[in-house]
Amino acid sequence: MGLDHPLARAAMQEIADLHAFFEAWLGGRLDRTGAVFARLENVLGEEFSMVSPGGVRLRRSDVTSWIWDAHGTREKTGGFRIVAVEPELLLLRAPLVVLRYVEEQEADGIVTRRWATAVFEVGGEAGSVRWLALQETWIPPGS
Repeated sequence: MGLDHPLARAAMQEIADLHAFFEAWLGGRLDRTGAVFARLENVLGEEFSMVSPGGVRLRRSDVTSWIWDAHGTREKTGGFRIVAVEPELLLLRAPLVVLRYVEEQEADGIVTRRWATAVFEVGGEAGSVRWLALQETWIPPGS
């Protein structure tokens, strides 16, 4: 089993899709409506928690509130982009998938990178994907 397993592929696709949503939401290219924002709310499990790169533990409601309020904040940063690269499968024990990847953000020509380790619950071969936990850690520049 590896990254080519259907459950791992589903989790990796969710990572790519959610980061594309963040890029468009933060860049102000999506309407700030509940219907559009439901894309995020529908994939975060009720028990979701996150540890930010700075070491702050956040509940689901903290994350959704922050993202809602951050709509369009990167609109004037000249080419904001956010992508997930270098995926690594850490655990696949259906329905759980644990992946590590590097999240890269670029705004105003400045690139930041962070390690991200995410825990997912994936339902079925092509089923739904829910984020259960996320841990992010800054990668020092030049590393």
